Amino acid sequence: MGVGQAKASESPRRAAALMTLYRGAYDVEVASTSFGPGLPGLRAYHSSVRVDDVEYSFSMMGIFMAPFEPGAWASHQCYANKPKITKYGPSAVSGQQLVRLLQQFFQRDSYDLLRKNCNSFADMALYCLLDLRLNPNVCGLEKIGHAADKKSHIIQLATDGGYRPNPAADSFSPEKVIHCIDDYKTHADSDDPPFVLT
Repeated sequence: MGVGQAKASESPRRAAALMTLYRGAYDVEVASTSFGPGLPGLRAYHSSVRVDDVEYSFSMMGIFMAPFEPGAWASHQCYANKPKITKYGPSAVSGQQLVRLLQQFFQRDSYDLLRKNCNSFADMALYCLLDLRLNPNVCGLEKIGHAADKKSHIIQLATDGGYRPNPAADSFSPEKVIHCIDDYKTHADSDDPPFVLT
């Protein structure tokens, strides 16, 4: 998805970007590819995150990991348009830590086209890595679609049943995920964290 930087909520912990002064730094990029029809000023996007030499994305199979080669974003290969690449600063959080923390929220078979998709994952991944959020405009079309479908089931009708809300996504809440990330990073700054991601 076309990606922007929205300021993260304030927290007493040390910001992820500043933690690179104390820990190893990992290179972060986000790829976003537009596809399909849209509305004026709104497009649908697929997005994924690269941490060093691995690409991370989310689908019905869960968190997808693929070896990265410059210019070859594996999860974007099925789209006609070329991905837009946004480079971010280094992160103190590794790809392995990212997966260990987010896999409890992005499990296999919990994908939902409108409520919990690749962009939801990229949004939470960016927050985990760098305390940044995906630009809200990136998810604009799906949020409009979800609001409309929730009220009148219009997306389900328009797709002739092709879209059905996934009950496994009902409990997903970005705010809850952010709270978990903040809690982890707060304790990770101490000498005796409750758990360590390696």
